[in-house]
Amino acid sequence: MSNLNTARSLIQADLDHARQVLDLWTHQVSELERALEQIDAVGTSRDALRVEYRGSNSQGLALEKPAAQTEGKKRGRKPKTAEVTAAAKPAKAGVDIRAKRSRKLAERSTARAGQVTDAKAAKPAKTKAVKSKPIPEAKFKDPNSDKTWSGRGRRPFWMTGDAEQYAIGSEKQNPASKAEMDESKEPTTTTE
Repeated sequence: MSNLNTARSLIQADLDHARQVLDLWTHQVSELERALEQIDAVGTSRDALRVEYRGSNSQGLALEKPAAQTEGKKRGRKPKTAEVTAAAKPAKAGVDIRAKRSRKLAERSTARAGQVTDAKAAKPAKTKAVKSKPIPEAKFKDPNSDKTWSGRGRRPFWMTGDAEQYAIGSEKQNPASKAEMDESKEPTTTTE
């Protein structure tokens, strides 16, 4: 008996679901029919307006073609129209390019002497003076070699530790040469 009740409840649920889907589809069909009616109404009103405005040519042209803007010149290329291209093609076809070039060449070669002498000579190109930057003074010196560094840019590999010990003119720079200088300053005593 429970199997019959279960089967009946499943079938009842399927039936309820089918009725809901059917209601949904009928609602969808009615919405689509309403949309078609609106499209047809717009189409008939547009056709009626077109017929009404075609009666007078000036108004009919105003509806079909947008008015040309006369605010100012537009930039860029002009669009090609059928009348312009049809009229331009036969004119271009009749012109022989070789004949045109030879005419221009003949005009140039038969220039009057006065025209040639009146021509201005080209101005010589100006060259820019290159400003030389002064070489910066050396502030540091390697005691083992004669390499120097101005203190600008990347620190040299030979400079390790305190920078003062490599400074040019400092007391710490070269202790060996300092000792030699001290000895030379001492008065030499001669012993008899």
